[in-house]
Amino acid sequence: MVSGWHTRTLERLAELLHLGQERAKDSGRPVLVSLTLAMPEERGPLEFFASAEGDKACRVFWARPAQKFWLAGIGSAASVAASGMAPFAKAKQEYRSILSGAIIEGSAIRGVGPIFMGGFRFDCQARQNHVWRDFPDGLLILPRLLFAALAGEQWLTINIIIRPVTDPSGEIQKITKELNSLMSAKPLGPSRQSGISSQVATSHEEWTGRVQHALQAIQEGRLGKVVLARTMRLHSKQEFSLGMVLAGLCASYPECSIFALDNGSSAFVAAAPEVLMRLDKGMLHLSCLAGTTGRGSTPEEDDLLAQGLLRSEKDQREHAMVVKDVAKALEGHCDRLAWNKTPQVVRLPTLQHLATFFDGSPKAPTDILDLVKLLHPTPAVGGLPSESALEIIRHLEGDRGWYAAPVGWVDQHGEGEFNVAIRSAVIRGREATLFAGAGIVEGSDPNLELKETELKFQPLLRALGTRNNAV
Repeated sequence: MVSGWHTRTLERLAELLHLGQERAKDSGRPVLVSLTLAMPEERGPLEFFASAEGDKACRVFWARPAQKFWLAGIGSAASVAASGMAPFAKAKQEYRSILSGAIIEGSAIRGVGPIFMGGFRFDCQARQNHVWRDFPDGLLILPRLLFAALAGEQWLTINIIIRPVTDPSGEIQKITKELNSLMSAKPLGPSRQSGISSQVATSHEEWTGRVQHALQAIQEGRLGKVVLARTMRLHSKQEFSLGMVLAGLCASYPECSIFALDNGSSAFVAAAPEVLMRLDKGMLHLSCLAGTTGRGSTPEEDDLLAQGLLRSEKDQREHAMVVKDVAKALEGHCDRLAWNKTPQVVRLPTLQHLATFFDGSPKAPTDILDLVKLLHPTPAVGGLPSESALEIIRHLEGDRGWYAAPVGWVDQHGEGEFNVAIRSAVIRGREATLFAGAGIVEGSDPNLELKETELKFQPLLRALGTRNNAV
């Protein structure tokens, strides 16, 4: 780090901390002090994130590489843990309480400043599985240090909660030590993940039984659609490197939103192609992905597969269910809501999806968590009718944790972005648990849906240093 920049940053931070302490004494409650400054180019966001690897510190990450938008947070100035049946409302209330009375100084650029990053559980009624023991119903982290790289510019936000009894000079000493440690850490090297010693997935027999159970419910009229998921557990010879996993996902899936939350004990990571909700300058944007096929080995084969997807009655019907439900959920809350009436094909490295994109103007100023609550779970990851689909998922799968649930970030204005965490895994030491799902509707073939899940495992398998050849 450039010493002049370092000195100016700490001097201004000390001034704000003293002001925050005075406010804390007057109000009798903790005060957030948040300082954002443009910073010299020292290292990239992945290196910043990886520099704390092995420290058991809380880390959060969000990137849209194709749009040159990166957020990497180290440490936790504050955390919002929401439990129970209303996690979105509770999380909104708590993060806004932290921002109330805060001293915030910095740029108004989207993506910098005090930003809360995290995610939510897919189904709060499901009995929690041990895989998800470190992940509550909702968790938003306000990073102590937040690095943002946006279209060629780099910013650092320092967030500190100060109390009437806090020693500002002590906080300056701590921050100085933390910054020096991060900036002196070795950059992320070109090494690879260690080899996989074992790999076990939901079996063909179990999967077929689940799909047949769902198809029976559809035939009986209890369901229109349900999304079922498989798991795959990997064991490695050495601990997985989350920094390397993220580097691989960012390089291979730049059009996705790449997310990670590392709580020091375990990490959840996702390469999420589907925008559940983005709120930007008062306008909402989202995408619906439902209906899937593979990629071809040649451009001609690729086009044939895409055309087959567009002509598929089963895939078009599945997609239409999702679009209709999303439109119904949003129309009463928007003055204007528009979407493409004919699905487009979105191509990712291993898959092609039918896609519909929504844009709208909320009727009144709103918080992104209110909009996320309206939509989750969409039929793209749950099913229809929603409650019936959730009951089937609980019965057949149990707890999905944060898989297929909203992950993302929210800023001081209540804007931000949450995506659906579908290409995802939980990583704990040498063990990783991967998740992949497929939509089941009338006419679904268990064998074809199994092949679809195998393709959906590929992003995380490759990032973790292996690939799955069993189909």
